[in-house]
Parts: sequence; C-alpha cells; structure tokens
Amino acid sequence: MRYDQNTGRYSGYTASFIGFAPADAPRYVISVTLQDPKNGHYGGSLGGPVFKKVMTFVLQSEHVAPTGTRVLPVALTQSELTRVRATQVSAKKQ
Repeated sequence: MRYDQNTGRYSGYTASFIGFAPADAPRYVISVTLQDPKNGHYGGSLGGPVFKKVMTFVLQSEHVAPTGTRVLPVALTQSELTRVRATQVSAKKQ
C-alpha cells in the first residue's frame, strides 16, 4: 500500500517483480512495477508474466543461449568464418 498525502492514509497497491537472467551467469536485471493493479496485487502473478516477455525478447535479441545449453564446436571454412564475422559487425552497428 502507498501513503496518500491528501487523506493521510494508506491506499492503493504497488505490485513489483524483479528478476535476472541468465541464471548461471546473470547479465540482465529487469524490474516491473505496477501502480494500482486491477486484477490482484501480487508481484509474481502480475509482474512475472511481463518480466518473462521482456526478458525473453532481450535474451533472444542478444543471442543468449538458455541456461544449461551445451555449445558444440562447429568447423567453418575460411570463407564461412569471414561471412559470420561480417554479419556480427553489421549487427553491432544497428
């Protein structure tokens, strides 16, 4: 509940949820805060789904593998390696 200066009482709810990812080596922290939520007031049930959508977007955009993913080495030819590096450089410029 929040303090209302006009009435001198507490009223309204603030729901919040904070999470980080990836779990094994955290790189990102997201905080979701909802003022006067309409369908409940628990941060996990209200802010959790928002956190999940935003964090999923961030991790996919940054090409972060899910926790526990095993990366297998792949042999590339010199021309393939050059093409991959060029793609990475152009992606960073955007």
